Amino acid sequence: MPAPDLNEQIQQLHSLAQGFEELHDRVRDLSYSPGTNALHQITPLLLKAQELTATALGHLTALDNSAYTRLTGTRAGREALSATVAGASLACTDLAEAISANPYEGASFEGSPAGDAQVRAARHADAIPRMNGHLKDAALQLDVGATACLYLATSITNSLPTAAPRPPQAAQQQVATKPSTARPALPPVTAAPPRSR
Repeated sequence: MPAPDLNEQIQQLHSLAQGFEELHDRVRDLSYSPGTNALHQITPLLLKAQELTATALGHLTALDNSAYTRLTGTRAGREALSATVAGASLACTDLAEAISANPYEGASFEGSPAGDAQVRAARHADAIPRMNGHLKDAALQLDVGATACLYLATSITNSLPTAAPRPPQAAQQQVATKPSTARPALPPVTAAPPRSR
């Protein structure tokens, strides 16, 4: 890809990092009650994490098919982005695990003991630490993803060719071609030969 496309990738990676940061904050600050409320609170976070995973994978594919691969030292950047894809996928898994650990209410199978308030409270008490652990792990993966995107954006910026400085010879030629406003030099003065008598 030409340099403008890599510049566009840099901007998009900054945007992706912001998406990871915003989702990290939402997961970290999540307040929920076990049951239906938790399902309604966590589901949009899982869907957003899946969207970020797909976006990161799209950037990895785009960079893999670009001139970026031919620039010196860029393998580490692509490895960081592939790790971001994996980390975002793990965040999706963690959020899905939180949904799975969520205690749901409903009628039991026929013949099962009827649930009372004490059993319900025990189920919630068991589920909340597991759910919180999954949410904490998801937030960590999202934070790492944001950092990796910023690292890659910086890596691409540093690997782009910069404008070459003007060679000294070209500068001398430019000085030589400027019209001179100084007076022409006079020929050197020599002493007259002594007169013979």
